[in-house]
Amino acid sequence: MNNLSNISEFTVSELNQSLKEIIENKFSVIKVSGELSQVKKHNSGHVYFTLKDEESSISCICWRSTVPKLKIDIEEGASVLILGKVTTYSPQSKYQIIVDNIEYEGEGYLLKILEDRKKKLLSEGLFDVKFKKSLPQIPSNIGIITSESGSVIQDIIHRIRDRFPLSVSLYFSKVQGKDCVKEIVEGINYFNTDLIKNSHDLIIIARGGGSLEDLMPFNDETLVRTIFQSEIPIVSAIGHETDTTLCDFVADLRAPTPSAAAELVLPDRKEILKRIREIFKVLDKSLRQKLSNVNYALKISNSKIPDLNLQLNKLFQNMDFVSQKLVQRIEQKISNSKLKFFKKNGELKTEKLLNILNFGYEKIKNSSYLLNKNFDILIKKKNEIIEFRSKQLDILSYKKTLKRGFSVVRHNEKIINDDKMLKKNDVINIEFYKNKTTAKKI
Repeated sequence: MNNLSNISEFTVSELNQSLKEIIENKFSVIKVSGELSQVKKHNSGHVYFTLKDEESSISCICWRSTVPKLKIDIEEGASVLILGKVTTYSPQSKYQIIVDNIEYEGEGYLLKILEDRKKKLLSEGLFDVKFKKSLPQIPSNIGIITSESGSVIQDIIHRIRDRFPLSVSLYFSKVQGKDCVKEIVEGINYFNTDLIKNSHDLIIIARGGGSLEDLMPFNDETLVRTIFQSEIPIVSAIGHETDTTLCDFVADLRAPTPSAAAELVLPDRKEILKRIREIFKVLDKSLRQKLSNVNYALKISNSKIPDLNLQLNKLFQNMDFVSQKLVQRIEQKISNSKLKFFKKNGELKTEKLLNILNFGYEKIKNSSYLLNKNFDILIKKKNEIIEFRSKQLDILSYKKTLKRGFSVVRHNEKIINDDKMLKKNDVINIEFYKNKTTAKKI
């Protein structure tokens, strides 16, 4: 009995409290690996689940204040590594883990999830080339979904400013973690709303590089299906060149990096200006050739049509003026254009350089049409004049006079129109309509 008196005596509550203190002090910060099961998301926002291995299991709780901070979703069957602390629930003598963070356990599990999901979506045809939407050659407004912080947005803006400044609509979202998928899906749906979609030619989804776990949101099935259903072409610019996600497979175009996305979807304004100059050069050459042909065809009539050269020179001068002014206008507009933004929750808009190029193209067509029309009128008019003058010359031709019974008398190649021009014994040449003869004055 004396030995029993030295043994500590507890009430049930005291024992449970003592065990609670021992366990919580001993296991205040631990990592436990296992498989998620029996996941229950309560209306309160708390998530309850079981972490198990082949032989045992333990209850876990993730408070609603912690859930938004997690990098991954709490999904049934996922192999994870949990960071947290062990606590007990004294009234029922139960112990459990209060979760502070959850990570996927190793890339092997992630790769398996990724491969299974890829096969499923591939079998449904979401990656088929026939469903890819064409991108415009010169977009007028680009929507960009990316993080507000970091270098990605700056890299894209820098490339756009260098290549072809235009209107850019920014939709900022998380690009990693719990709410990443939700916010990107909302961004895609925003650009596809009836009031917005007609003013945007394409969407770029961008983020920098990261680990497989960091990029897992871009392998999310909901996000992939949203991209597939978008009415606006989507360009994926996720991670580095070696990173590949399911978003890359379903997107209409995959860019190796965010900055490369800007280069792929936008023309180089220097190349556009070069092309415009080439077009004007071809047009100029064609018009000048036409003018030269007109000039050549009418050069024999220059003396009879004194205003011809003046009219042709005016056409040359007008063509030079129109071409020079048009090229200068387009070059000035493109060179002086500035990059402006349209931001959700702070709207900004810009002029559309596509209108400038369309204006230039229409100006070229109109100038060419008017010049060609003027050439045709001029040629027709001059041909009529030439035909009229030719008839007049034909009527006045001495051959016609000879045919009517007259003759031409010459002495030493000089036409004789008076008998006094000849001396005795001068030999003269007489030309009739069909033949000639000679005679001597006696």
